[in-house]
Amino acid sequence: MSDQNVNQLKLKSPIDFVAYLDSLSKISESSIVTVDREKMSSLVASTDNTLILCAEYKVPSSFYSTLNIPDVKKLTRVLDTISDEEIDLIINSNNIAYKGNGVKFKYHLFDDGFLTKPGLNIEKINAFQYDMSFKVDKNILNQVFKGSVFASETNKLYFYTEEKREGEGFRLMAELTDRARHNTDNFTLCIGQVKEELAPIPINFDNVRLLNNISGEFTVSINKEYGVVVFDQEAGDIKLKYIVSSLTQ
Repeated sequence: MSDQNVNQLKLKSPIDFVAYLDSLSKISESSIVTVDREKMSSLVASTDNTLILCAEYKVPSSFYSTLNIPDVKKLTRVLDTISDEEIDLIINSNNIAYKGNGVKFKYHLFDDGFLTKPGLNIEKINAFQYDMSFKVDKNILNQVFKGSVFASETNKLYFYTEEKREGEGFRLMAELTDRARHNTDNFTLCIGQVKEELAPIPINFDNVRLLNNISGEFTVSINKEYGVVVFDQEAGDIKLKYIVSSLTQ
């Protein structure tokens, strides 16, 4: 941790903080969390770098610091033992500490330089021009998850459009299959309408399973040139941006 002073971080919603950390823990065991005057932020990646999460949690502080968290799930578990609606965390030079309402703990952090951030320019991602964007709510995701039990031979999810009908937009489809293999069971679901045509773009469905559904709806944006699918979600003080690399057909 970079700051050698003792600082106090006031959390008005420990539940939101745990949800923020839980999003990180689904993708990476450890994480670097940056604290500034307005927010916490973190960038984590899956082991194969096909899924990257840029997460922000809006919480004001009076200091700047870097928290090198060795085991994010372990931290969420101890935070779950606290029943207070508001808590004050003490950020020491090498640990996070808490004491209040009959509960106290000290969670030790890694030194600076022990963890590394994914090699991604988030400003470049934010500056992308997307070919299309659409909404996907939890009911659609639940249907796709149910369909994956049937199409269990594949871990590929394709987004594409079907032929435009007169007076309507293109039908946007989500299909679980593997177009590189013959005789593969498939499951297809119409998830909406879009104005632009989209050739099939496949992503790893295992990455979709790692999305933390905190608000019930994602905004999905696709950049065909770079083969990138971005899932954006915002709920209260939490903002999540999942960047998913497409697969070969």
